[in-house]
Amino acid sequence: MSSFPVDDSFALALPAIFFGSYQHNLLRVAELLLLGLVTWRFWRFTLSPILYPDDPKELPYWIPCHGPAFFHNSQVLLSKASKHFGVPKEPFALTLFGSRMYIISDSKQTNEVYKNLETLSFIEFVQHLFKSNGVTESGLKAAYMDLPSDKAGFPNPQGKSLGGTLVRAMHIHQLYPGENLDHLEARFLEYFQEHLTLPMMRKACASYMLTQDDSSVNVPLMRWCSEYFVRAGGLAYFGDMLGAIDPKLASTFIEFDDLSWQAIYQYPDFFTREMRDKRAQTQLAFKKYFEVPQNQRTGDAWFTKTMENELRAVGVCTSDIAIILVTLHWAINTNTRKTAFWMLTYVLHNPSYIEQIRKETAPAFEGKKLVDLEFLHDKCPLLESCWFETLRMASNAASVRQINKDTIIGGKVLRKGNRIMIPYRLLHFDESVYGDDVYTFKPERFAGAAADKLTRGDSWRPFGGGKTMCSGRHVAKRATLMFLAMVLRNFEVEIVGEKKLPVPDLGRPVLGIMAVKDDDDYTVNISERIVA
Repeated sequence: MSSFPVDDSFALALPAIFFGSYQHNLLRVAELLLLGLVTWRFWRFTLSPILYPDDPKELPYWIPCHGPAFFHNSQVLLSKASKHFGVPKEPFALTLFGSRMYIISDSKQTNEVYKNLETLSFIEFVQHLFKSNGVTESGLKAAYMDLPSDKAGFPNPQGKSLGGTLVRAMHIHQLYPGENLDHLEARFLEYFQEHLTLPMMRKACASYMLTQDDSSVNVPLMRWCSEYFVRAGGLAYFGDMLGAIDPKLASTFIEFDDLSWQAIYQYPDFFTREMRDKRAQTQLAFKKYFEVPQNQRTGDAWFTKTMENELRAVGVCTSDIAIILVTLHWAINTNTRKTAFWMLTYVLHNPSYIEQIRKETAPAFEGKKLVDLEFLHDKCPLLESCWFETLRMASNAASVRQINKDTIIGGKVLRKGNRIMIPYRLLHFDESVYGDDVYTFKPERFAGAAADKLTRGDSWRPFGGGKTMCSGRHVAKRATLMFLAMVLRNFEVEIVGEKKLPVPDLGRPVLGIMAVKDDDDYTVNISERIVA
């Protein structure tokens, strides 16, 4: 065996040589990656808009997409994009987790979207909600198949499907001014009249009441509004039976609703266990409800019975009926409870309106009993203005459409397979429409003739627009104004602790009214008010 002598200095230098080579290679890889990223960005956001001028421009980014920023605070991101592209307000594009979304921020262009029923569709979004909540393929197919024009039950002169057309028609029959809407309003009044007293509040709020003494109680305002509205809504639509089946259903539903954005955006299952558990508990209660024969259920709304009958007639099973009605229950209740919270919040933080509202609504009461609903509907302009201003400031919804064929909106070609989003909040904070004080609660902007002008304008979209405009807007308004008038009539309500507005959650997607950020609820002290 022979050996070769190796210089000691060379041996010592070997690690440095190899390490230096490794560093050099890493540097080269980094340089190539950076060059690739710069080249990609130059192509996508500089050259591509020149080569394809008819396509909406895309908000540039360096990291994979705008998804994280959108969920952190969508309002900031959309405002940034709107300022980036300036005027005229052409459609622009955002990339959110690999999906391209076209944003419509011009009020005139929203009408183009709403009127387009040929190449733009809302049904996919609704079906996605049903699927994500667990409706079976067979149930969905039965609900969306076209039905004979002479079928029995609810009239179907156009021969359309239950899910595509008839559900909305039945909702309109229930929720537009008339006998059926009056029934719902009467049930809300029944619940509020019974529970808006201090003795009943001690019982109803026992599970979340913070403190109490002989003359008052302290409760978290969002929780209180939520519990009362969900329970009242359950009574109005389903009678006493649903609450009897699961007395804790309102609380369970609220917990699901607070996490429901995870279902809308299809978060992975391992992130959504709590949401899925609360949803399953809610659906189980509804399933038990629909397993009870109709003749044993009393006090429910016309819509509830009719919807059940129509679904059974096309072969939808009880489990799917329960899930579909939970989804509709979700859409109905998610907004009224939040609207009541924000309306009370804005009034409490602007206390000069409290006595004005009490004085204005006083003729509708006999003592503490609300006896004249028509007076609230027609003769309380300040109360109505507070409603409009709350909707303007608290709406955080967006209308979504699936693009089924290349479509021109605002002079730009929106490509098939992508989606359109109309963020209403951008419209509601347009200074050219609402003035330079858009971030101030100012009901007076809706006073007198201005109310008709603003609420009929293209920049007013708290309930959406076109054929998908929320059919529940009338009952939501009546119930919320009733609640606010009765609370201010019956109680003295004071903010406990620091008087600052709760931080709204503008990041998570919702079906209408914004939530509070990170459960930033606050406490109010409620005491009986002496009424002459």
